[in-house]
Amino acid sequence: MSSRSNNSRVSVVMIGMAIIGLGFVPVLTAQEKPIKITNDGLFKQRPCWSNDQHYLAFARHRGDTIFLFLHDMKTGQEERLTQSMHPEFDAVFSPDGKEMLFAFDKVSPGQGDIDVHRLQLADRKSTLLAGTEQGLSHEESPTWAPDGQRFAFTSTRHGNQELYVASTTGGPWQRLTDDVAIDSHPAWSPDGKTIAFATSRWGDLEIALINPDGSNLRRLTESRGMDDYPAWSPDSRSIAYMSKRDGNNEIYLQPLNGPAKNVTNDPGIDNFPTFTTDGRLGFVSNRDGGFDIYLMTLPDLR
Repeated sequence: MSSRSNNSRVSVVMIGMAIIGLGFVPVLTAQEKPIKITNDGLFKQRPCWSNDQHYLAFARHRGDTIFLFLHDMKTGQEERLTQSMHPEFDAVFSPDGKEMLFAFDKVSPGQGDIDVHRLQLADRKSTLLAGTEQGLSHEESPTWAPDGQRFAFTSTRHGNQELYVASTTGGPWQRLTDDVAIDSHPAWSPDGKTIAFATSRWGDLEIALINPDGSNLRRLTESRGMDDYPAWSPDSRSIAYMSKRDGNNEIYLQPLNGPAKNVTNDPGIDNFPTFTTDGRLGFVSNRDGGFDIYLMTLPDLR
């Protein structure tokens, strides 16, 4: 991304730091316009920054295809993550930035058969990590534990879409949920203590929390519209998510012990929130016509 692009899209701001417990949250002291990272307008989903913020990964739709791309934040250059001709999406960086997990659709006749693969970034070698046992199933939406030793994901292996945890080296799965509702899009907190996810067990999709051992399931949101795609702040004290509670797709930020706030507030469609390690919020929006990825500094919610 060029400095010219940055300067043309960002208002001059003064940013301080608020300390909340042991976490640091950026304080916006003047209005900032979100930075536009991509410019092709094609539909994108699930952006994710590496911990060093050097790379941005995302899925891009072009016609009937959906492939994963890496965007170099220093040079603005992009490349395909793999050379597969099958759909791929939901990529997430490992805590050390050397690997990724992603969902890979083998496209079986008449129905997709989705697996979670583990990818070494150095040589782009991909190995199956969670896949079909019998028949067709969807294993997707992986999220790393902060220790890099485990990951959470969803699977329809047993009929309904549920949450599971497994080792990143393979082995047996631990089932976290068992409900007739749909459980989806898990996000593991940076402190390792909690997994947030979207669930339809209370009607339309709401955000719920659960411990990584499957205990202490509790409800976070209760709104009249769908809440989906939770993403944790770096200090594990707040969750961003997409909500339609006001009739439009917006990104809301909610402290675990406080009310939610609409932080995008735009007539366009805003979706797929994600955080950088320094506390900025990334998301996908069509506010300028096409769907692109944006990055913004958040206001202090105290």
